Amino acid sequence: MGRATAALLLCALQLVLVVPTSSVAAPAAAVPAPPQDKPNPADVFQYPLPTWQPHCLGFGSEWRYCNGTPLRACASGVWLHTGTDVVAAVGQAVKAAGDGVIVGYMIDPTFRGGVLIRHQTSAGVVIMQYWHLWLRSEFAVGSHVRRGQAFADIADMGDKTHFHFAVFNGDLESHTWNGALPPGACSGFPAFPYRFIDPTAFIEAHLPPVRLAHGTLFG
Repeated sequence: MGRATAALLLCALQLVLVVPTSSVAAPAAAVPAPPQDKPNPADVFQYPLPTWQPHCLGFGSEWRYCNGTPLRACASGVWLHTGTDVVAAVGQAVKAAGDGVIVGYMIDPTFRGGVLIRHQTSAGVVIMQYWHLWLRSEFAVGSHVRRGQAFADIADMGDKTHFHFAVFNGDLESHTWNGALPPGACSGFPAFPYRFIDPTAFIEAHLPPVRLAHGTLFG
């Protein structure tokens, strides 16, 4: 190889070494976030009161006044409470736990007003029982209510004032109204719990999902 040829090869090698090559990677394609499943609105519920402080009786408690006096008993024992009692103030607004239709309203001289609201969920019908309140004048049996809509107010029961809430897993029938049932079938009443389910557990399982800061639904 002559000196001239060697010199040309050296120059070519230097050019190859000094020519920069691109080291910036191409931007990665954006990965779409996985779709978030939104619950069916018919399956979303909330508490009827802004606070949920237990009163004297819970779900399955013996049906007694706070002083221990049983309200009803039969051969199978003291009746058991089908709902949960919650501390409430006279005149406090009561809101619908979910979208539904008022299917019952009765007034009892001892327990004041009771309301039944029917909800059609994706899993079937549930009826929610509200006691110790007065239905507002703009509502009646057949009225539609929306979740979070105030439809009644807590009644004055003196030192016994509270709110009773129950969830009946089924459609309207005579026992949907029962605030308590016997431990064993008695006098034509079915044994507890029949179709009643723990109302607090039901609401907790059907609360609206919480959207976190980055947009993820949590619930």
